[in-house]
Amino acid sequence: MKKTKIIFLILFLGFFYPFHSFSEIIKQKKTTDENSNFNVFLDYSAVLDSVVKKEIPEGTHFSVNSFNLEMRGKANDKISYRFTKQFIKKTNIENYDMLDLAYLKYKWNDKLYFLFGKQPFSFGSMEYASGSYEHVYSYPHVYKKNKNNNYVGFSFIYYPIKDHELQFQVVNEIKQQGGNVIIQEINYPMGYSVNWNWSLNPNHDNDNDNDHDNDDNDNDNDKIIKNRWSYSIFQENEKKKFWKLLALGSQFNWKPVTIEADYILSDEDREQNRNITSILQSLNQYYYNVASVKYGTYLVKLKYNFIPKWNLIAKGVYETGTSKKGINDILGENKLFQKAYTYYGGIEFLPIIKNDDISFFLAYKNHRINYSLDKMKKENKNDHFIILGLNYRVKMI
Repeated sequence: MKKTKIIFLILFLGFFYPFHSFSEIIKQKKTTDENSNFNVFLDYSAVLDSVVKKEIPEGTHFSVNSFNLEMRGKANDKISYRFTKQFIKKTNIENYDMLDLAYLKYKWNDKLYFLFGKQPFSFGSMEYASGSYEHVYSYPHVYKKNKNNNYVGFSFIYYPIKDHELQFQVVNEIKQQGGNVIIQEINYPMGYSVNWNWSLNPNHDNDNDNDHDNDDNDNDNDKIIKNRWSYSIFQENEKKKFWKLLALGSQFNWKPVTIEADYILSDEDREQNRNITSILQSLNQYYYNVASVKYGTYLVKLKYNFIPKWNLIAKGVYETGTSKKGINDILGENKLFQKAYTYYGGIEFLPIIKNDDISFFLAYKNHRINYSLDKMKKENKNDHFIILGLNYRVKMI
């Protein structure tokens, strides 16, 4: 209870912090100043949303989607750091996930860097790389594991040539107490990711910046093409059980239009979010295993800056679910059991031109899940959301 009160006190102070003061700071300089030795940021997303599920209105309510307190900077010319405490609202649940980051970044030379500590996964796709201000348009069903929480390890980051980044990451999951894991053959499963980020910049020859210490370098909107590609494999708690993820994403920036396209293949020997497993267990009381499934997801997003300070945003998601193993008489092997569709449409207002640290938005979302098997069709979904909200990021220090 005390933690909750402290969080909302900080949030209250941040919200009523004089608007003109930090807006003037943003106008004068970029908030993520990579040359500063110490920076403190406060950012959050708050929404007022109306929900309709199975044709039944569930009312309108206010909630804080995410709240983040972050410290970052440089200890010296070689070492930079980042510490983050973030609370993100769980999908359709009032509880919050608490995400932590705490890592050091060491500069070996202009091309090679090392990361040590609690760090985010180096997944590909533009969906994963999207900022917190785009939280309302995110598709939460793609990355089944928690994006940042309870993983510690190291990463090698190498810049072979300008606008190309190669990253190899090894992380170890911190063992959780309790839970519903029946078989615990491996106490500390490891995860490995290989990531290739590259872009095309029309001003390539004129850009002499070789400093990669700032984690937000990808926010350079002058690059006409950005790509984030990765392949990851995670050992599960059982031997010979893995979660494999291929994530390919590209962004095309033809001002005033930006287009993003992603393909994500999630091969799960043990289903990560347990949705299908729960349905199968409800249909068969003797089924105690975790389903083995494969998901393929396609995402396309369009942003149109039709007038200064205003963006139109449209997004579509198509996802298929396929079984990897048969389950009694309910689900056969290599059978398509699910098709999901999600549509987003909205308008975004940015009070300060050329800066997205403050934004207001109005969005509509429709999420549909259609199951192919007759026994599962009662679980079909057709949910509607209307969302009005605010995102902003404040540089406290």
